[in-house]
Amino acid sequence: MKILYFKELKKYALDKCFQSENSEILNKLMERNIIIRDNQSISFRFVGMIVLIDCIVIVFPKYKVDPYENYIGREVEHRNYIKTIFKVFEKYRKSKSSLLEKDCDEEEEYLNLFSLYKSLIDDFIENGLYENERHIHTLCGDGEIDWNKTIGELDNHFNTLKNPIYLNYYTHDIEEEQENYIRSIQKKLLTDAAAYFEEFRKFGLDGFQFDFHFDGDLIGDEEYQIFKIDLELRENFSERKINLLKLMRSILKEKAHSIYEDINIYGTKSYHSIWENVCQNVLGHDSTLRKNIPKPNWKSINNEEDNYSSSFIPDIVFEENNDLHIYDAKYYETEFDEKGKLKNNAPGIGDIGKQFLYEESYRAYYKKVGIEKTRYYNAFLFPTEETQHSYIGEVSFEIFQGKKIKLFKLSTEKMYKNYLKDLKLRKEINDIRKN
Repeated sequence: MKILYFKELKKYALDKCFQSENSEILNKLMERNIIIRDNQSISFRFVGMIVLIDCIVIVFPKYKVDPYENYIGREVEHRNYIKTIFKVFEKYRKSKSSLLEKDCDEEEEYLNLFSLYKSLIDDFIENGLYENERHIHTLCGDGEIDWNKTIGELDNHFNTLKNPIYLNYYTHDIEEEQENYIRSIQKKLLTDAAAYFEEFRKFGLDGFQFDFHFDGDLIGDEEYQIFKIDLELRENFSERKINLLKLMRSILKEKAHSIYEDINIYGTKSYHSIWENVCQNVLGHDSTLRKNIPKPNWKSINNEEDNYSSSFIPDIVFEENNDLHIYDAKYYETEFDEKGKLKNNAPGIGDIGKQFLYEESYRAYYKKVGIEKTRYYNAFLFPTEETQHSYIGEVSFEIFQGKKIKLFKLSTEKMYKNYLKDLKLRKEINDIRKN
């Protein structure tokens, strides 16, 4: 199948991406603002993979050089890069709350199905198909004798000592149902999962080898299947089975609310959240320091009761060697031209003012508690596909005299590598800042 590579937010001619047979898919993607159409051109508000009828569409983050125009001789590079992006997606998804407790939301709904299917396959490999046990009574079976049922329902004989003797008896046995509706649901979902991951294998992504086929009839739609699973949950006390039932229910809910019935889609419309998570993990965000930022206090003219509302929440803050670092992960393509003129999009006045206020808030807090910090480091962190980190400039604001926000471009190659290995990367950032 043909693979097409694009860049997020860049405009492309409509006929480069979508032929007439994909028009219905195009309309569905436009409904969710995954694609924005402007006459005969489109742009993707999305990073990830979309499988169309005649091709696979891969959309890279906006900081990448346009892969559509730089494709020749770089196919292996592009495939390796998207492999890394998919691994980052999965790592990010695992860092969030439980899949089983999460509702479908606008930000991450296109990451859920991948993780849910993967969990379903992992459970099957470890535990096999779902089995349901029925408690039955068997005449002269192998289980424990049920004397109450035996005495109440069967005739007895007496020996010479006039003690009752039962030639037949009932036993309490457990029978495994080899086929049941829940198992059929599991088989159908495993078949769907195998087809889903087959799309990843088509363009050389390893780690998705799984074959399963179920051609039986499954009565009812997703809502009916969810209803049957809920009934099963009420009667089950096995932790493993409860987890599997909840997992299957989550997959069915995801499919029921999905825009794609026959479309495989994997990615996110909010890559800025992923970039923030990468920076937090690699640089070592200390969330406990957030409590040191004061909160606005609202008071009525009628009484003196305090009403504290929510305050600033910095992306990344940590203490090191008596210095305070306050960083904001920015998913922008901010650059300067040869003459030093700002080009492309840059953080707005709200982001700039907020970053300075973070610093002011922490300065006020440490002064109040009698702690003197050596230095305050304030910075915006931008992603780049360059192999090395770089310092590109700074932002000042006359209102905040003597204070500056440093501008760093961080190599996504290095950041993702450390993110996936749970490694910290502060030293390189510190070295760039000092130079």
